[in-house]
Amino acid sequence: MSDNIVKVCAMILPYMLTAFFSSLFLTNLAIFLLPKLSFIDKPGGRHQHKRIVPRGGGVAIWAGFFLSIGLLSFVHHESSLDFCPELHDFFKTFFLPALLILVLGIIDDKIELKSIVKLLGQILAGLWFYFNDCGISHILEYQLPAYISLPLTLIWCIIIINAFNLIDGLDGIAAGLASISSFLLAVWMIISGGSLVMASFLMIFCGACMGFLRYNFAPARIFMGDTGSMFIGLFFAYFSMEYSAKAVTFTSLLIPLIAMGVPMFDVFLAVWRRILRRYIKKDPNSSIMQGDHDHLHHRIQKETGHQHKTAYIIYGISALLSVSTMVSVFFDSKLPALIFIVFLVIIFTFLKYAHIELYDTMASVSEGIRTPHRNFIFTAIHPMIDTILVLGAFLLCQYLFKSLRPPRIFHGWFLIFVAPFTITLCLSGIYRTFWMRAGIRRYFKLMIYLICAGAIGFVLNYVITFIILKNQENALLDFCGFYFVFFLTANSLIILERFLLHYLESFGFRYLYERNLGKKTNIDKVLIYGGGLDCRLYLSYLYSGFATRHQEKIIIGICDDNEALMNLNVYGFFVIGKTTDLEKICKKTPFNEILVTVSDLEPEKKKVLKNFAKEHNIKLTQFVCKETVF
Repeated sequence: MSDNIVKVCAMILPYMLTAFFSSLFLTNLAIFLLPKLSFIDKPGGRHQHKRIVPRGGGVAIWAGFFLSIGLLSFVHHESSLDFCPELHDFFKTFFLPALLILVLGIIDDKIELKSIVKLLGQILAGLWFYFNDCGISHILEYQLPAYISLPLTLIWCIIIINAFNLIDGLDGIAAGLASISSFLLAVWMIISGGSLVMASFLMIFCGACMGFLRYNFAPARIFMGDTGSMFIGLFFAYFSMEYSAKAVTFTSLLIPLIAMGVPMFDVFLAVWRRILRRYIKKDPNSSIMQGDHDHLHHRIQKETGHQHKTAYIIYGISALLSVSTMVSVFFDSKLPALIFIVFLVIIFTFLKYAHIELYDTMASVSEGIRTPHRNFIFTAIHPMIDTILVLGAFLLCQYLFKSLRPPRIFHGWFLIFVAPFTITLCLSGIYRTFWMRAGIRRYFKLMIYLICAGAIGFVLNYVITFIILKNQENALLDFCGFYFVFFLTANSLIILERFLLHYLESFGFRYLYERNLGKKTNIDKVLIYGGGLDCRLYLSYLYSGFATRHQEKIIIGICDDNEALMNLNVYGFFVIGKTTDLEKICKKTPFNEILVTVSDLEPEKKKVLKNFAKEHNIKLTQFVCKETVF
């Protein structure tokens, strides 16, 4: 096998190098010619560069790629290998949409086309793919009807093309991600014995992108513009649809999706963020089609403060996701647990970089969605979430415990596992609970209903499987083992989802709020005096959706004269001293406000706080929570 891999690599490498050097030469030429043709990107607005930079360099990637593909076709025209049919199909399917995207990109880089015009061009490309049998017609060997496959193909093309278009907001990001993804996908195709022609296309595409990256990495001497970013997106849309038609397992289907994970994650965040701002927060200055400074690369750059480090982090995330997925698929039969490494990386990345969207969502939920049917919306969404969680638990158990699979009864056999949970919980009235502020008794009640649902489901499964159908494919003990694991997994997911909601309001909302402030300079740094219940009430008020829209404060710690609280963590903050330590605290961690959360403050303590605040020009405020006559 290793000898074959070496031979294949030796055959593909010359064309990859041809693409690299041709792209390198053409990019250098474009740097000289494009400014003369007025293809320039001026500094200002949302742009980070400080000088005029040529734009439209993606034409070098396009030309370098097709020059090398043409050379490959010419050399292997008389070859005994199966290059000719696949090369013919590739040119027939891909060249015209690529030419359309090239023309649209060049015009846009010159005169800034409207978004609707580019969208129509992307739809035309998707239609061409579909009617040339390169759409999403199969998923895991399951034939999709035309009314599903056609819109799915169009949506997929639009998403992938715009994903690379959106991620191209920082020097070297789009070209670097395209190089990494195409190279790793080509390696996977070679190792797994996939299409040699497709592996050649990927390696050639990698070479073309790397040649351009030489002049596009920070500080960039040229930008690819929409000419390059849309072409890169179109290529990956084509490849992913071609690959998905041949994928036979769920994990192998993940490979192209995870390889494009970073730009897809960014476009998902962008749509989520802009919908929230435009339709939930009613921001008149926000639009789904309007750019902003909250993309993934902008957030990472705020943390690193450097374009090079930002690019390396994004490259690392993309490579880690791709390699982890490929390893998990390659050892699917031996090490199925490896797939969870991928999910852990995805979850970590999501929680780390989706703080703006999570914060805006939680703020909207905390305030309440101001629509006439708010109660209906909350009541309708949660049963859907629980049903998806139970179905997910069932599919997870199917994947992990293949030897314990229950017998297949009918086409919708999974319903007898999922339906008892959905129906029981809907009839119980448990969905009238606002789970972000639920008490412990509601969790206990939920557990009782889940146990009842599990018992009903088990009896229903037993009766249908072993009594009515008399199916003996699985022993009763195996079936009980499978159902027990499924029951525990479903219950854990349902309770964990509600706990996460509770956690997000109690503690997570604070983290999201502080992350959302970022590195703003005009933020009040507050020292709280008093670690009692009023302190807890104030923190709940501060980190609620309404308060945080009007206040930007960072709590540096708590000051309290109660000796029992010294150096302890109270409500998530450390008690860092007493009133006698104010001077020392201020020198170590400067603050500009003291907030008193003690309703019956002693006169002596009040005098000390007033004198200190006056002496250091610090604002002194008090949070009061009491019952008064209305």
